[in-house]
Amino acid sequence: MTSFATLEASREDSRPFEIYAITLGILSYRFTSDPVDVVVGGLTYTASPIRRGSIASGQAERRRILAVKVPYDNPFAQLFVGPPPGARARIVITRLQRDEVPTFNTQRKLFDGAVMSVQFPDAITAELQTQSREALVGRHMPRYSQMGMCNHTLYGPGCDVVADAFKFTGTVSAVNGRTITVPGASGAGFSFKGGFVRLGSGSPDFRLVLSQAGNDLTLLLPFMQSPVGASIDCFAGCNHLATGDCASVFDNVIRNGGFPFVPSRNIFTKGVL
Repeated sequence: MTSFATLEASREDSRPFEIYAITLGILSYRFTSDPVDVVVGGLTYTASPIRRGSIASGQAERRRILAVKVPYDNPFAQLFVGPPPGARARIVITRLQRDEVPTFNTQRKLFDGAVMSVQFPDAITAELQTQSREALVGRHMPRYSQMGMCNHTLYGPGCDVVADAFKFTGTVSAVNGRTITVPGASGAGFSFKGGFVRLGSGSPDFRLVLSQAGNDLTLLLPFMQSPVGASIDCFAGCNHLATGDCASVFDNVIRNGGFPFVPSRNIFTKGVL
């Protein structure tokens, strides 16, 4: 038996390679820096000319962007050529030793984070801008703002509304730029303005709804591919007002995260009267 630690320490026998696992919703992409495809844990990692920057540790890692460069035609990178996916992709980089016995018995995780953006610096390269989990959770920001509107993210923690209870599923019949037509949407019983639409269960492709006119929903961004004929889930929107949708649509005033009774008039600059 040849251990991972023994090979790592050897100048002659060490033959390391890395595997890259990228997940975006229900989509999975697996690549390896090895010149040939490898099978690890029953999953095939496709050989690709992939390289990355150095991985920092400690305080520097919290602020650093790790660049991962792949070919322009990389299938994951191609998702960002047009309108980007609505969800954020996770990327995990793992180091292995080619000659370990038992084969690939040791897997050293080098990086676990998210793909923040994808850039195309030239006609042959795509650059994934990634940031570690430590960096993502290490940001300091106010938890709440003192404003009349609810601070919670709709359907998120604090709001706790069950999204599927305010979902309408239909079929896209037409697309005009950023506007999609979903027959039956106008009769759902609630407005989708401020909500979102998602192509199929578990799809990473979802879009914010800016406005609704009957069965026509105008989105913040168009979908990556034409959704005509596809099944789509539409989720009700909220204006985040305690006396508005929070009460009339969701019956969720008790969890409203705003400060609706804060006076809008500043008596220190405008006086009492």
